[in-house]
Amino acid sequence: MSDDHQLSLLFPRSNIKRHLKNKGVEGSIVIYVGGIAELFKSSRKEERLYLSKRKGFIKIALREGVDIVPGYKFGNTSVLTVLKSGPLASLSRKLQVSLTYFWGKYYLPIPRDEKLLYVRGRPLGLPHILDPSVEDINKYHAIYCEEVTRLFNKYKEKVPMYKHKELHID
Repeated sequence: MSDDHQLSLLFPRSNIKRHLKNKGVEGSIVIYVGGIAELFKSSRKEERLYLSKRKGFIKIALREGVDIVPGYKFGNTSVLTVLKSGPLASLSRKLQVSLTYFWGKYYLPIPRDEKLLYVRGRPLGLPHILDPSVEDINKYHAIYCEEVTRLFNKYKEKVPMYKHKELHID
């Protein structure tokens, strides 16, 4: 990972568009595409990205003429365990906020001491398309998913608990 300044943002699409138009902002926007649904699908045993139906970020990037740099964070699903209760998952989706109990070290909300590794790929080289078609969006979404999978497979050997894991994209 380089020394680029990054800003992690978890907010609605309209705010992302506004942020992209703000010429005074330096650095990058890091968007966690999977959202609340991914939180409830993740576990220490398997790596799941809730990405198949999440294509809005591709559409925004094409419309705004900005590039996307795929990335993956290894160890993210191992530092805390999330209680996956049906009612809490449903309520969280409705309220668009994460309502769950999580625990880590000593069964407290303290992250476990796990090695974390964040890897980034190459920029996808997205074109600027003011009115992208469904085919355009699907094409670049597929490229993004392939690149995230490639990154996962290339670097999973660097984190011992990931050597045996496969990445599932739902």
